Amino acid sequence: MTTTLATKRAVGYLRVSSTGQIGKRHSSLETQEARYYEHCSLNHCIPQITFMDVVSGRRDDRREYNRMLDFVRAGNADVIVVQYLDRFGRNPKEILRRYWELQEMGVSIVATDEDIEDELLLLIKAGMAGAESKRTSERVRANMARVVQKGVHAGRPPFGYLRVYEGRDYHWEQEPTEALIVREMYRLAVEENLGHKAIADRLLEKGYKGREGGLFASHTVNHILNNEALVGTLAYGKKPKKGNPPQEIIRVPDFFPAILTQEEWTRLQERLSIRREASRGRTHASDYLLSGTLKCGHCGGPMVGKVGAKRSGGGRYRSYWCGRARQGRAFCRFYNGHSVARLEKAVLDYLSQFSDPELVRQHMEAAERKEIESKEVEFREVTRSLSDLEGQFLKHLDLIKRGILNEEEFIKANESIRSRKEAVEARQMELKQWLEDQQGKVSASERMPQAIGSFVEDFGKLEVRAAKAQLQTMLKAIYVSRDNTIEMEFRS
Repeated sequence: MTTTLATKRAVGYLRVSSTGQIGKRHSSLETQEARYYEHCSLNHCIPQITFMDVVSGRRDDRREYNRMLDFVRAGNADVIVVQYLDRFGRNPKEILRRYWELQEMGVSIVATDEDIEDELLLLIKAGMAGAESKRTSERVRANMARVVQKGVHAGRPPFGYLRVYEGRDYHWEQEPTEALIVREMYRLAVEENLGHKAIADRLLEKGYKGREGGLFASHTVNHILNNEALVGTLAYGKKPKKGNPPQEIIRVPDFFPAILTQEEWTRLQERLSIRREASRGRTHASDYLLSGTLKCGHCGGPMVGKVGAKRSGGGRYRSYWCGRARQGRAFCRFYNGHSVARLEKAVLDYLSQFSDPELVRQHMEAAERKEIESKEVEFREVTRSLSDLEGQFLKHLDLIKRGILNEEEFIKANESIRSRKEAVEARQMELKQWLEDQQGKVSASERMPQAIGSFVEDFGKLEVRAAKAQLQTMLKAIYVSRDNTIEMEFRS
């Protein structure tokens, strides 16, 4: 006996991401429920029950949706009614999966406010387009990698360079004006300790313009100064687009006629790395020599420069104070304050003794050893984490081979593993590169004594900003205690 439309039992599924959700295709639960009952009335269906979720479509643990599945499996429904198919999920793959899952249970699906056949066709096309787009992207990345390995630059010329064609062939030359601007950027960053925005402003003051007459912005300066092309290297794969997996960085040295020497490039990257340690450049713009380097010897917090008024005789005085102690005793219980003039003189006097190479060597080797050991421990932990993730993947692979997991469940189970694996692999690559760099690195103890001697000798002639840049290149931190004890942490 054939079931007629008049005897079909209808179930309504309603979902919103939040109770206040409104707008196009963002109907309230009340509106969706009204559409459900209206459909039942017009099509002679028997309204059974409604299941309402207030949860994101990205979530798989929807309590009411899962209750509806149990209700349908028990044979209590013939039709599932929704206002739009996107009530089932947030992307074509999820919507289609749920749609076909319900159909396999022997029920039909009705969308009250859209043509379901047209919508399904669009979803299928969207899913196919997404998969094809991903495959195309992977092919493009692979092809680009092969092209770069052959020493071909397919993109826009880096700032500072131009292609010079000879028939179909070409070679690279420095663009004189742009190369001059790059040299000025380098000088402002390394010698004057300016940040990206300040460099852009200074270039504007000097009348320098970018390509096609454009003005320099902070992000433009950042991009130019971090491009390895400045030292002659063609690099590909440093910054994969969002959603793309990390890939091995391909480098072709001596590809461009270098604007900066290797030593200048190293100094520039050291300077930029130091600036990233402090927020928004306020520390570097401060006229306190030790700001950003000086730490409280009791709590390790930053020592900040402050101006105060003298109680008698008028006038002002400048001091360094523990920033945490100024917030409250709960953060640091020591009233750790020092006169700027006296403390800076004491630091310079203390630093002077390290013009002795043997003393520097002892301090530097201890600091380098400690940092290398820390990185080696982290590298071992990261490698162990990768091994664990590989084990989880193989376990899921075994389950799908034995038929315990289907393909959809396998994909879902491995989504989090894949994203975690990408992040861990990226960190492993960073640590491996850092450790390899240390093996061929000349110990700072060999060059530090000369740098310290030069700094102490020239200190009185330097502006605070330039002096601070040199000091931060040598010292990572200076710890001072209430009893005037000073300890220094050199950069490795």
